[in-house]
Amino acid sequence: MVSIAVRGAAAPHDGLHDAVDWGRVVVATAARAVLAALVGLAVWSAAPALLGWHPTTVMTGSMAPRLLPGDVVVSRPVAPAEVRPGQVLLADDPDHPGRLRMHRFVEPGRDGTVVTKGDANPQADSTPIERSAVHGVAALRVPFVASPVLWVREGRWVETGVLTLVVVALLALATVDGALRRPAAHRAARRAGHAGPVADAAVTGREARGAPDVGSPSVAGPDPSRRSLRPVARRGSGVRRDRSRRAGADRGRAHRAGAVVLVVLAAGGSVVLPAGRADAGPFGRATATDLRLTAAVVAPATSPTCTDASGSVVIAWQYAGDDPRSFTLSDDTGAVLATTDGRARSATVRLSSLLALGTTRAVRVQATDASSWTAAPSAPVSVRYSSLAGIGLGDGTSCVR
Repeated sequence: MVSIAVRGAAAPHDGLHDAVDWGRVVVATAARAVLAALVGLAVWSAAPALLGWHPTTVMTGSMAPRLLPGDVVVSRPVAPAEVRPGQVLLADDPDHPGRLRMHRFVEPGRDGTVVTKGDANPQADSTPIERSAVHGVAALRVPFVASPVLWVREGRWVETGVLTLVVVALLALATVDGALRRPAAHRAARRAGHAGPVADAAVTGREARGAPDVGSPSVAGPDPSRRSLRPVARRGSGVRRDRSRRAGADRGRAHRAGAVVLVVLAAGGSVVLPAGRADAGPFGRATATDLRLTAAVVAPATSPTCTDASGSVVIAWQYAGDDPRSFTLSDDTGAVLATTDGRARSATVRLSSLLALGTTRAVRVQATDASSWTAAPSAPVSVRYSSLAGIGLGDGTSCVR
C-alpha cells in the first residue's frame, strides 16, 4: 500500500483566517486615520505661529455658537487702520491686564476706539478697545482641539483620563495588522513552518521504509538527488527566516518609535496651543465710574429654582420690579445658555460639549432693562450634564440636589 501526499489542498479555516486578517487591516487603518486627523488638527493649530500668526484657545462661551470653549482660533496680524466692523478681533483685555479678549467689532467708539461684543452676549462690552491693542483678526478656527487644555484647567480629570485611554487604545489598534505588513517571504516562511511537521512526517515515513518494492508502482518515490539537497534548502530557508525576523523586529522598533513621536507631537501641541488665551469677558462687568453706580438700579432676579425635564432642566425665578427688557441665563464660564423676554419667569436649559462626564455648572439669571443696564446676577443654581460629541448621555442635563 502506497500513501500519496496530496499537495495544494486548501486548509479548512483559510476563509476564516482571511476574514480575520481583513478585519485587522480595516481596524488598524481606521485607527491610523483618526490619529492622523488628530495630529493634523494639532499641526494646523500650532504651525501658523511660525508665520507670526497668533493661535489662541477659546476659554468661554461668549462667542457661541461660532466659537466654542476648547476651540483654537488662529488670528492673522492686522494694521490698526485695516480693522473693520464685523471682524472678530484678538486684542488686549482692558478690564484684565495680561489677558486677551476675542470679540466682534460692532461699531467705532470715541477717539478712534473699537467697541466689541460677544455674539452670545446681549450687549456690547463696557470698555472699548484701543486700536493699538488689537493683535489680529480671526482667520482660522480649529474645533475642539484644545478641549484637553480646558479640562485640565477646570480640573475635569475624568474627561482627561478617558481621552488618554482612547488615544492609547488607538495607538494599540493602529499596530494590529503589523504581521500582515511584513514581507511576503516572511509570511511564507511562517506558513511553511506551520505546515512543515506534517509534510516532513510523510517524507520521513517514506524514507524510513526505504525504496519501494520492485513490484510496487513507484508513484511518489523519493529522488536521491533531491534528498541530498534538502538539508541545504532547509538551511537556506532558515537563514531567510532569521533575516525576516530581524527585519520584523526592526519594523516593530520603528513602529514603537513612531508611536512615541506621535504622543510627543500631541503633547507638544497641547503645550503650544494654550500659549495665547482668549478670555471673552462677561457682559456685566462693572466699571469704576460713578455714572455706573448712580444712573440706574435694576432689580435682580431672586429665588432661582431647578426642575428636571427629560434630558434638560427648567430654571425658574422671581422678579419684583417692573418687567425688564430681557433675562439672560449664563454659567460660571461666561457662556450664555438662554435669553428670554422680560415677561418670562423660566427658561429651559440643555448643556452639551465634546466630552462631559458629570460636569457641574453654576447657572445664574441676570436682568437687563430697556436702557441696557444690567442687574446683579441671581444666586447660582447647580446643574450637571454628560455628553459625547454634543449628544446627551444618561440623564443628559439634570439638577444637582
